[in-house]
Amino acid sequence: MRTPTYFLRDLAHAQALADEAFASDGSVWVGEWHTHPTSRPIPSARDTATYRQLLNDPELGFHSIIAVIFAPHAGRWEAAAWACRLGRIAPVRLQLSSSAG
Repeated sequence: MRTPTYFLRDLAHAQALADEAFASDGSVWVGEWHTHPTSRPIPSARDTATYRQLLNDPELGFHSIIAVIFAPHAGRWEAAAWACRLGRIAPVRLQLSSSAG
């Protein structure tokens, strides 16, 4: 389910995709990305609550996560990354590059 301000992941489908990626090439889930279509790429109160839930879930066993948020600005999308660990959220450097040859 998704709206402009909310997204509810299909956990079974997400787990199946993660399992397939791991089996294929060893990829692992390291974090989250989403958009803020009407605001800046800064974690909202809902975002921070979600990050805390992920970090406190013993089944996931995460020690930290990286969150990337995209938001429109001046006709382009800008992105910001955030490290979430030990109850703190801090901005981290994000470098985007094009894979187009």
